[in-house]
Amino acid sequence: MAGSRTAGGDARARRAARRAHMHAPRPTRRRHQRRWKALAALIVVVVATIAIGGNTLGMTFAGLAPGSLPQPRQFAADSLVYDRTGLLIADLHPSGQSRIPVALDQISPWVPKAIVSVEDASFWTSGAVDPIRILSSAVHDLAHSSSLQGASTIPMQLAKIWYLTDNRSISYKLSEIALGSKLIATLPRTTILDSYLNDIFYGEGATGIQSASLVYFGVPASKLDLAQSALIAGLPNSPTALDPYAYPAAAKARQMVVLQAMVKSGDITQAQEQAAAAEPLHYQVSPTLNMDLAPAFVARVAAQVSSTLGLDPETAGLTIHSTLLYGMQVTEQRMVNQKVAEHRYQNLTDAAAISLLPTNGQVVAYVSGATGAPGSNYDMVSVPRSPGSEFKLFTYPTAFAERRATMLTPVLDGPFVLPTGGGPNGQGPWAPLDYSQTWQGVVPLDVAFGNSLNIPAIKTELLAGVPNVVETARRLGVTTLNQPLDTYTPSLTLGTFPVPLWEMAQAASAYADQGLLHPTTFVISVENGSGRNIWPAPSPGKQVIDPGVAYIVNTILENNNNRVLEFGQDMVVPGHLTSVKTGTSANYIDNTAVGWTPSFLTGVWVGNTNASPMVDVNGITGAGSLWVEIMKYGLGNTPDHWWPKPSDVVMETYGGQVGAFLLGTSPATGEAPLTSSTLAELEAAPVNPVSNVLYNPTGGPGTQATGTTNVRYSGNCRYWTYNGGNYYWCGSGMSSYPGDPGPAPS
Repeated sequence: MAGSRTAGGDARARRAARRAHMHAPRPTRRRHQRRWKALAALIVVVVATIAIGGNTLGMTFAGLAPGSLPQPRQFAADSLVYDRTGLLIADLHPSGQSRIPVALDQISPWVPKAIVSVEDASFWTSGAVDPIRILSSAVHDLAHSSSLQGASTIPMQLAKIWYLTDNRSISYKLSEIALGSKLIATLPRTTILDSYLNDIFYGEGATGIQSASLVYFGVPASKLDLAQSALIAGLPNSPTALDPYAYPAAAKARQMVVLQAMVKSGDITQAQEQAAAAEPLHYQVSPTLNMDLAPAFVARVAAQVSSTLGLDPETAGLTIHSTLLYGMQVTEQRMVNQKVAEHRYQNLTDAAAISLLPTNGQVVAYVSGATGAPGSNYDMVSVPRSPGSEFKLFTYPTAFAERRATMLTPVLDGPFVLPTGGGPNGQGPWAPLDYSQTWQGVVPLDVAFGNSLNIPAIKTELLAGVPNVVETARRLGVTTLNQPLDTYTPSLTLGTFPVPLWEMAQAASAYADQGLLHPTTFVISVENGSGRNIWPAPSPGKQVIDPGVAYIVNTILENNNNRVLEFGQDMVVPGHLTSVKTGTSANYIDNTAVGWTPSFLTGVWVGNTNASPMVDVNGITGAGSLWVEIMKYGLGNTPDHWWPKPSDVVMETYGGQVGAFLLGTSPATGEAPLTSSTLAELEAAPVNPVSNVLYNPTGGPGTQATGTTNVRYSGNCRYWTYNGGNYYWCGSGMSSYPGDPGPAPS
């Protein structure tokens, strides 16, 4: 019994073993299958390589006609922004991605030696394919049960980058061989190596050697030493696994492999290898590439390039030569910071400044705000704010151009009430005041303009016509006044409608250049990847103000005697003759100044981004003093070179003063308009000269004059009442206001 039990047990054991064998996995069989597949691939590749060079067969496999070479992929590239002296101030690229192509002669010689030694030791002497290397790689893969990979030479790797999508198939490998062979037959090896170094990925978002050098070591590729070059040359093998930030030990080990390969190739000695291996590697604190020395200015550069060329500066690979003078930018930023620090106790927390060249509109400094200010995320050069009395730069020139007034026309600075514009809803009486809340009596317009007296400005605006003043501002480049003309009220001349600081500076530049407006620009030239300048030629400027009017404005604003009543001697730039206009908004919320010579202009704003009022900060202590400091620095010892008197201006004596007059308004010809008697007539007019203050929505532009009453004509101006609203217009033709009776009958 025992013997039968033993025999039966042995049988059961054998059956169990057979069952286990039948259902057990067969790793050995599958490993053999993978090895034979790899071996088969090896045979195909080697045969193709040795027998026909891989070219015809591979090109056919790739779906390409034999002998043809497709267009390589186009890669995004960073745009580099330089200041006007050639200093690099910004690198524009998408977040986490950077590629900066550079020529081979701008790369440290250690880099190509390291790359060739470790990636393709026979690069300079052999073809695109290395059969021995392929065989060696295949044997290694068979031994380790891996698929056929590796063994790609530099031309083959460049072919992958330019043309292929990696799927590790036999057809993919044949295409790689064919395209690599075609590259080596078509392009110089230096071109292939240069392209490889610029298009290979090195990790941390860096494509190309220049970006990798900046990302890892913070130096251009031309400055890489042997140790750094060997480290970077090892990264393309596996950029993620060898990332020196995440895996420093693996990166160091790979560096040693590269150095040993360089010894083997004879590029370095063992002593150099040991020295490089011992050198400490100091990586960038942050593995990013975000150089931007003037962010607000560079943002304007990028926007202008995009709108002008229709290109994305972050990917277009442009070389942008900007208008910025970085040394001036740094100095003005420091001055802005100091101004804010000095007046912080007066609730002044921010300031901004822009400086430009009036003869071409080029911006040389652009300080968007004080460093660390509460609203530092705002660009206060571009945010529309109240310009205050700076807006009078549009009022008086309009009256001069329309020959409604001259610089010596007498005007009463005294109490003045308009029937509307005041009260909580703007429908009550409005009694504006001067800044000093005192009256100066009868003064000539040059004194009223220079001292920024409000009442004379409003009277001059009413004579010129509010819509005409708006049109003057628009011609001078102000884009924020884009509402219908009957939107604007007489408070316009006091700066109640916001305008960005840069537009006020741009407008003022026309007075500095004989009435020519040069659109503000941030770019001098732009070169594409081929080095060709693709930026349009600069604008010659547009005549938007009569040269004679510009001359009269400068005659007024450069004369310090015209502003001593309100500003004393505080707006003088020593050694220079400058024109300047300041502005302070209601409740001290905004304070501005803009001033110029023919060669240099600066606009300044001080205030708070949350619109809270400052405490006793005025045109002298606030923006004015900052403007003086910037102008002193910007002008230095440069001569002012003011323009000569234009032919349509004559110098005459009127009321005991010498003034500049447009032809046709000269006192000598008896044509000086707006004498004190006509001012008295204006102020006593039975219909109050209020321009579009009351707008009746039942009427509208083009409404017939039925219901129009109290029509009164004075020279080129007319006054009327329509549906209870008082209107005033100066100029030829019809206005856009309801009930306009039209020009006076001839």
